[in-house]
Amino acid sequence: MAVVQSSARERVNAVAERLFAERGYKAVTLRDIAQELGIRQASLYYHFPGGKEELYVTVTERGLRAHAEGLTQAIRDAGPHLEAQLRAVLHWLVTHPPVDLARMLLADFPAVSEEHARRLTQLAVDSLVQPIESMIAAARERSEARVGNERLAAALVLSTAEGVLATARLTNRDPSELVDEALTILLNGLRR
Repeated sequence: MAVVQSSARERVNAVAERLFAERGYKAVTLRDIAQELGIRQASLYYHFPGGKEELYVTVTERGLRAHAEGLTQAIRDAGPHLEAQLRAVLHWLVTHPPVDLARMLLADFPAVSEEHARRLTQLAVDSLVQPIESMIAAARERSEARVGNERLAAALVLSTAEGVLATARLTNRDPSELVDEALTILLNGLRR
């Protein structure tokens, strides 16, 4: 019986994670999730008695932790050079479930309880920003980068990945195909 419950809960998590990532917290209702799953809305409370907020917090924490592990591994596997590490980070971000950090910080997190918002914000920083920030700081220490604000640089890398995903959708291209072009712009800027 536990396997059936676990499997059902996993299906709920997967659908909720995708819908929240696509539309954001406010735009998704429990009815949307239930319809997608082909179940009654009341059934969701069996798995998540705290309702929509509990479900959102659960899937967001899970997604952020997966990104933390993936980003850390991608950076480690890329070797010691900034360009290879940035390429690996961008590839990771565009080939895994998208994270719209700006929307999360500006719209989603303020819509949940203050306690959850605080916890999710810290987890987002630890999971997404910190690994990239540390990578850039290490590159600066190796004299491979001249960045004074590693936090801003990390946020720009995350925004670049979101831009790649948006451009891929607009141009009907595979996001992985755009990573090298985005990396060139990120490293060299727009000037000649």
